[in-house]
Amino acid sequence: MPSSLLYSPVLDLGPALREVFLSPLLSGPLLLAVTYAPDAVRELLSNIAIRLPALQGLLSNLDPSTAVTTLRLLFAVSGVHWLNRALNEMAANSWRLTASKGWDWPNEIAVVTGGSSGIGKLTVEKLAAHGLRVAVLDIQDLPKSMETNTRIRFFRCDVTSSESVAETAGAVRREIGHPSILINNAGITSPCTILKMSEAYLRKIFGVNSMSHWFTVQQFLPHMIQMNKGHVITIASLASFVALPTAADYSASKAAALSFHEALTCELKHCYEAPNVMTTVVHPNYVRTPLLDNVADHLENSGVRMLTSEQVAEPIVRQILSRRAAQIIIPTSMTMASAIRGWPTWLQELIRDTLGRSSLKS
Repeated sequence: MPSSLLYSPVLDLGPALREVFLSPLLSGPLLLAVTYAPDAVRELLSNIAIRLPALQGLLSNLDPSTAVTTLRLLFAVSGVHWLNRALNEMAANSWRLTASKGWDWPNEIAVVTGGSSGIGKLTVEKLAAHGLRVAVLDIQDLPKSMETNTRIRFFRCDVTSSESVAETAGAVRREIGHPSILINNAGITSPCTILKMSEAYLRKIFGVNSMSHWFTVQQFLPHMIQMNKGHVITIASLASFVALPTAADYSASKAAALSFHEALTCELKHCYEAPNVMTTVVHPNYVRTPLLDNVADHLENSGVRMLTSEQVAEPIVRQILSRRAAQIIIPTSMTMASAIRGWPTWLQELIRDTLGRSSLKS
């Protein structure tokens, strides 16, 4: 997606500034101070004005009643923000307040599809560095740098084939054990308009980006349900929320991955009564990986600031180690993208029109 309001560099400051200004730990003490110790606050502001002449006029004209009203409003908004964040985290974790229990990293096994390159490769290496054993499912060989790592095992697997996944899953269970973590990371893309898309590639991209999630979960989830312990991570995309020209196949397959995650989360609670099997969905923006080698320059010329694999793999691993589920949007400044479908139709179309025109510029 091209540079626009959604991708303004200014938005990168948003999450950090929001956490500072919308913290009750900041507005609460300030409100108490101006309410119950106004003389001390005035003296403090006077001292600041002396040391910072540029602020002298602003501070001297500050109305105490206005300051109290402003801080009351900020404290109320901070409380709502904190409550919303807490409810989001609880909702993603079957309404638990605490992290999931029973995890012992040296004894945990993770399966990572597409783990031989890009985001998957870095995720595998980071998990292994934390002591986990990792099974890599891929059609590409492991990089030589990973071949000597005793905590990483490679299994050649075509994730678009249920038979290949079943055979590989059996080998994983025999040779390593039952996995407690599944990361459905494998993904492909090749920009093409709808009318020029071949049936063969359409079936392939949905096979890799969507259907493979069914095949891997069907193999590895039953034991997690039996133990009532596990974590399934779905790598979706910001394209799950916004579909643009030449990317209908990719956006549709990633929207399917998001729907898969949401339904799986609900089934684990209500069909299988396994609330301690966690689910996390990850929505990264464009990432500079071999997957996008043929279009990376075009995207950057259009204004896209590409993420690195490190910027995506690190939050994934951090979320696993937190023993909590979540919806992760990378970068966090793009969180508003998840709300686009709830906006008025005219505004959605304006955004898609603007982004769509820019994305087709050479």
